[in-house]
Amino acid sequence: MRKGLLAAVLALLMSSAGCAPEPPEHQLVQCDGDTMLIPRTAVEDGKVHFFTFYHDGRRVNFLVRTDGKGALHAHLDACHSCYRYKRGFVVEDGELVCIACRLAYRIDDEVWDYIGACAPISIHSRLEDSHLVIPRKLLERAARYF
Repeated sequence: MRKGLLAAVLALLMSSAGCAPEPPEHQLVQCDGDTMLIPRTAVEDGKVHFFTFYHDGRRVNFLVRTDGKGALHAHLDACHSCYRYKRGFVVEDGELVCIACRLAYRIDDEVWDYIGACAPISIHSRLEDSHLVIPRKLLERAARYF
């Protein structure tokens, strides 16, 4: 009995030791040259939209949200302190919630007041014609969080 229990515990420990979780894969997007172009019509709806961009074989997850005044904001699907857990955020009851520490931000808030070190990492973006534009180099540098 003891040997069986010991073997089960060892198997469980070995299966989980040293393996960092993979970040989730969202809607796949690719850059057009040096920029990521997200059509405004796809994200200007008051919701949070999650995307995955691959760089050197690594997933770089980011999200685009519309605040309560209609402005678009881009953030990594990672926060300043919990990124190492590779869990990201989920949307629950009108809030963006860090899966690791459960800190929440209202989606429709114009500005997110950062609480402690857990805060979605902003990505510089701009509106250009009918697209939200994110520089490719910013997404490539963000790979370190994933």
